[in-house]
Amino acid sequence: MTVMNIPSIQSELIIAERDILARVALGGPIKDVLSDIILLVEKPANGELLASVLLLSEDGKSLLEGAAPSLPSEYNAAIDGIPVGHGIGSCGTAAFSGEAVMVSDIDTDPLWADFRELALGHGLRACWSMPIKAADGRILGTFANYYHEPKEPTERDIEVIGMVTRTIAIAIERYNYEQARERAEEQRVLLLRELNHRVKNVFALTNSLLKMSARTVSTATELAAIVTSRLTALSKAHDLVQPVFSLESVEPPSDVSLHRVITDILAPYVEDEDKQRLALVGGDDVFVSSNNITAIALVLHELATNAAKYGSLSTLEGRLVVSCVRSDKIEIVWSERGGPTVSEPSVSGFGSTLVTRSVQGLRGEITYSWSSEGLDVVIGLPLSALEGPPDKSGTSADQPST
Repeated sequence: MTVMNIPSIQSELIIAERDILARVALGGPIKDVLSDIILLVEKPANGELLASVLLLSEDGKSLLEGAAPSLPSEYNAAIDGIPVGHGIGSCGTAAFSGEAVMVSDIDTDPLWADFRELALGHGLRACWSMPIKAADGRILGTFANYYHEPKEPTERDIEVIGMVTRTIAIAIERYNYEQARERAEEQRVLLLRELNHRVKNVFALTNSLLKMSARTVSTATELAAIVTSRLTALSKAHDLVQPVFSLESVEPPSDVSLHRVITDILAPYVEDEDKQRLALVGGDDVFVSSNNITAIALVLHELATNAAKYGSLSTLEGRLVVSCVRSDKIEIVWSERGGPTVSEPSVSGFGSTLVTRSVQGLRGEITYSWSSEGLDVVIGLPLSALEGPPDKSGTSADQPST
């Protein structure tokens, strides 16, 4: 036999599969697992065989280095990221077609036209590539066997390569499952922290709204009316920071003016008689995609919550000015004046971290400036981040991945 070079293919398959599965069971970083599997496969060939595993990228358009411990590092670097497609060597073609591609002579095969010089320069003359498939048929990558001389595969070679490829698929799927489980756990922990944070904010905000309202009324009836109005507005603002879940609605969610988002978020903190405490200046506006409303509303909601608890909205003398300027991006400037003197916190709390990550998820930047006069927050967001689909990290539920 060419690959394993032993008399009995059946006994060799059993032994090889047992050893490879034992390595898969040990687990560990995927590149270490794949490297160890390749070394187990190469060992019986006494240097004749050089194996490689390439992994399909997340977008399915290219192949990335998985493991190839015996191939020259310069060669591995050169093929890392090759596109998936017909005529892209043995591996690019195998990943594209979903079928085995056995090139017995790289020097003459047209599939290697663009990579022939690279391969021959490293003494590689044959390349047999098998697509690695998940249980559901999805392509996960490729397993390739390289040789220093032109070589045709035998039936036994193909059988062994098929066994190794199936076992590598098990290793990759196990790793992907473990990664998905870890991400799910991170999201669960973050959601619990966010829920705890928001519940605490509800009590803090209710307390602040009661104090704010009590300063301007003389009867319990007036107090009840104002508090009810503000809690209703707060509920409306809260809806903006929640993803839309509706099994009944057949209408797609519409885009919303940024000015409207700001107005709805700040409505709970002002009444007709004290609207001079808050100003939205600047005529520049932009419509926020329904996919991105949650992220931008969450940022503004956190800033408003902190202003009501600690900043300019916590006192009658305080004033908040929010401006929007549109150029090649949208810049939101949040300026608080007249509130209690607040210095820059030494440690960022969960709310501040959530704000920063939400802005980063929108591919933007946020800066804070504390002074004796008050707080200025500048948020710069690319227009495409508001008007187009968000990054994966653009909503609060995705934050642990950033």
